Amino acid sequence: MNDSPHLVIVAGEDSGDFHGANLAAALRQRLPQCRLSGIGSQKMREKGVELIFPSARLAVVGITEVLSSLPDILAGCRAIRKHLRESRPDLLVLIDFPDFNLHLVAPYARKLKIPIVYYISPQVWAWRQKRVTNINKLVEKILVILPFEEEFYRCNNIAVEYVGHPLLDEFKYFRCKPHSERPYIALIPGSRNGEIKRLLPIMLTAACLYTREKPDTRFIIPVAPSIKTGFIQEMLPANLADHVTLLRQPLSKALKKVSFALVTSGTATLETALAEVPMVVIYKVNQLSYQLGKRLISVPHISLVNLIAEKEIVPELIQHEALPEKITAQMRALLDNPENYLRVCHELKTLKGKLGKAGAPERAAKAIEKVLRKNE
Repeated sequence: MNDSPHLVIVAGEDSGDFHGANLAAALRQRLPQCRLSGIGSQKMREKGVELIFPSARLAVVGITEVLSSLPDILAGCRAIRKHLRESRPDLLVLIDFPDFNLHLVAPYARKLKIPIVYYISPQVWAWRQKRVTNINKLVEKILVILPFEEEFYRCNNIAVEYVGHPLLDEFKYFRCKPHSERPYIALIPGSRNGEIKRLLPIMLTAACLYTREKPDTRFIIPVAPSIKTGFIQEMLPANLADHVTLLRQPLSKALKKVSFALVTSGTATLETALAEVPMVVIYKVNQLSYQLGKRLISVPHISLVNLIAEKEIVPELIQHEALPEKITAQMRALLDNPENYLRVCHELKTLKGKLGKAGAPERAAKAIEKVLRKNE
């Protein structure tokens, strides 16, 4: 193997940047002379990844919302293709973000005969399962982080390795605490401008309704690295200003302060679950995106928490159900009922145990090194 291999990492949003940074640190431990470049954000840059395009310009959600961001997506596509063509790396590592990575990056890398490892599986088991055929053609190995994914890919004849969930490193010492010990409720509206604009006002209205009954309630809003604080502040209603604190810090740190959360469906639901914080999961997209997506999704739940548990352990309020009054009712059902609250805490602890042990980035780096050696 080349003593100083060049690896390109492509991550498309804040969660991908977080996982990409941890993977970069683990790769540097195993391969101290390696060169790392790609698409990401601040965390990856801090770990020594040379960034050729900012991932924040690619972060969109919903089928129709992609259209308004098409110029940025195409610019990102041109940048990564040019970089692959000119630098000819030893390996391309794709992190989640399947619409960009699978359709725009992987086929081009394949034409250049650059081997590909996919770290953090696209959720093809949830929707658009036909993409698994495409993965089989393009990817040399897929490194999965959820226990049921390994069997799914193996049954589809794809080289797969289960490395465990990388978030376990952040949350291994978290334990459920009652509301009296952690007085804050977290409002976690996501890491993309579009979903925040759509969901945070609903969460804030629910918070207003809840404070009418519990005027001492306090809320925190963790602000994702790619989001401007002013963008959030403009949405805060005047009558809630004294009840809400904005935190510019990692979600794992913010969750140490809370006993309950309202969470936008996505990776944040799993982070909240690993912190053993009961929650209500909320999701709402453009109506056309919802109608199109509904026809493609083939799983019974939308949140990773309930999917991994294989049952509903936290309530999900989706699209037309995502109403402030319904959210507040679910808050009451858990926060005002100690028996229900403790039941959910127990379920979250059990779920945490299903995800194995900490150390996923190190195991992923080891698997990537094996692929490099195989292709030397």
